[in-house]
Parts: sequence; structure tokens; C-alpha cells
Amino acid sequence: MSGPGFVEVNPVGRGSNPLWRLISAVILATGPVIAAFGYVDGGADSAQLYVGGVLSLFLVPIGIGAWRATTRARNRLLRLEAIGLPATGEVLTAENDGGEVTNMILTVRISGPGTPPFETTVTTQPGPGTKPGSRLTVLVDPDDGTFLIRDFEDADFLSGSHDH
Repeated sequence: MSGPGFVEVNPVGRGSNPLWRLISAVILATGPVIAAFGYVDGGADSAQLYVGGVLSLFLVPIGIGAWRATTRARNRLLRLEAIGLPATGEVLTAENDGGEVTNMILTVRISGPGTPPFETTVTTQPGPGTKPGSRLTVLVDPDDGTFLIRDFEDADFLSGSHDH
């Protein structure tokens, strides 16, 4: 998300997600590769061929889904870069989630020119912008209310399911 004075970010760098592309390809290829090696080593009666085939039934759709999700996230980022309205998020409350890996649950009020003010809950890693009173840079999609908080390293798209 962005707000007044947001810093322009190269959308290719943040949105291409080469690691997720690689993970998707590995998931997708695992079953077929196991099956191929089984066929080469033991022919049509190889147990490895059948195991690879069964794995393929599950892993190929998962790999395709992960690839498509990465593509959708990139397209959403490019859309926000193109039409997103700058807004400012103000952290109203911040509390530790109490989990094994420490995360902060923030209540954030987002507002800006052309963006009706709303409050939302965001979970993120602790950092300098996670204290009450902190100002965050936000981009808001005027059509569906999707927003992106640019200040967080693990920035992700959030739907407009927020409290008005």
C-alpha cells in the first residue's frame, strides 16, 4: 500500500517471485520425474513408476496452482502500481500473537485522498513500523479495496475485507 510520498518500487523485483516459481516447478515435476526414473530402471512393472504416477496426480495440480497464484500476485502488484491510490496507514494497536514465531497483530486505520477511511487487522513481523502511532505507506485499489502496505518486508495483498 502506499500513501502520500510513497517510494516507487520496481514492480518486477517485488512481484516476479523467482523463488516461488522455482518451488512451483519442483512440485510440479517431482511425480513425473520419479515415474520416469522408475520406468527407465524397471520398465512398466516398476513400483517407482506407480508411486511417481500417484504422486503426479496430487503434485502436478498443486504445482500448477502455486504457479498461477504467483502469476496472479504479480498481476495484482502491477495493477496496484498502475492504478493504486496512495494512502496512509496509522497503527492504532499492536500486540504480540503469542506464537512460536513472533508476529505482531496490528489494527491499522487506512485513509487518503479518494480512499474512504477504514480499519483493518494485519499480521506481520515485528519492526519499526509496528508500534502504535506509526505511519505506514499504502496503495489501495479504488475498484475492490485491495491494499498493499509497502513498509513491510513481507508485504502481501489484502482484500478489502476490512471494518468500516
